[in-house]
Amino acid sequence: MNKWLLCFLFLTNFSAISLATEIGTFGDVWGVAEQNLLTVIEGQVESTFLGNEEKIHKEWRELVTKNAERPEPLQGLTKAVKNTTRTFDPSFTVTKNIRDHNGIVFACKGQKVNPFDITPFNETLYFIDGDDEKQLAWVAAQKPATAIQKIILVNGNIKTTAETLNQRIYFDQGGVLVNRFGIEKLPSVVDEMPNQSLLRITEVAVK
Repeated sequence: MNKWLLCFLFLTNFSAISLATEIGTFGDVWGVAEQNLLTVIEGQVESTFLGNEEKIHKEWRELVTKNAERPEPLQGLTKAVKNTTRTFDPSFTVTKNIRDHNGIVFACKGQKVNPFDITPFNETLYFIDGDDEKQLAWVAAQKPATAIQKIILVNGNIKTTAETLNQRIYFDQGGVLVNRFGIEKLPSVVDEMPNQSLLRITEVAVK
């Protein structure tokens, strides 16, 4: 990050601090000398910022776009070395009564509910590393039996992967799905286990 972005971020943060002082005291109260010093610093930063707004905003947009296209990769996932299959029970315990649009309770507090008893899971989820060419080639060749398939990255560039595979790409930011399903190996496939109210999680060893 260059000095222009640092200036922009400083001004943004300084504005937030100024606003905070209007609604209450946070931490130690600064003395007059420190306040005067900040005024001088702010003036210097503003003088640097003025006349360079377009350049700073352009670099800021580029930084945001870069982070959006390649989010923070998930850690701890490794390549599958053998094919394995296990099941996952999506059932959950209701924490409060759930009502429909007419106010009728259809799930009571404490009741264990399996969503597949209500509606089937007509999707196939592919978890892959977008920087692995073998995994990209493998997922491009897949022909799921479900009407919907979703390719979910745990690492890689969303835009370039979408262009390579010519379809919409998702990213499991923060590892919400990986943690939920207990996925440890890549690539992994999540779909519904035939004739059972369970999910099937398959780890695939890509050659």
